[in-house]
Amino acid sequence: MDDVRDGVIGVWRVGRSGRLAGYVMAAAPACGALSAWPGALSHLDAQHVGSAGVATAVALGFGLFAWWILLRVRLDLTAEMIVMVNPWGTQRLPWSRVSAVSLGNWGAQFHTTDGFKYTAYALSDLAAGTRQDERFVDVQRIVDAHLRRGHPL
Repeated sequence: MDDVRDGVIGVWRVGRSGRLAGYVMAAAPACGALSAWPGALSHLDAQHVGSAGVATAVALGFGLFAWWILLRVRLDLTAEMIVMVNPWGTQRLPWSRVSAVSLGNWGAQFHTTDGFKYTAYALSDLAAGTRQDERFVDVQRIVDAHLRRGHPL
């Protein structure tokens, strides 16, 4: 906790295997699209150019999907708030509203003083393909220290 730099206490992303899957999901179709274009440019007809265009559209779709679902997902703990960037949106939760944290199947769950739960998908078992207990320990330690002190770290 002494390593707070520019207000950022810690950043967690989807696990390595999840990020690798995201990069492969984005790169494999992109390589296919890139390999289609030399043939399309050497045979300038509608069929070759159309095939290369479709391959490019598919590659862009897979790249956007991989980025949206796996690569942009993260959990930021800052001195002022918790920022959860999930596939379904971004939540900003002030420390003053946090009462506890737990680990669920969909990630770290931040319980609020008004009874709601906010989930950080970056610590999900499904996002990484491995158990996130070890990564969650750091998050829990920071949240517990904050709750004991009653103020931002």
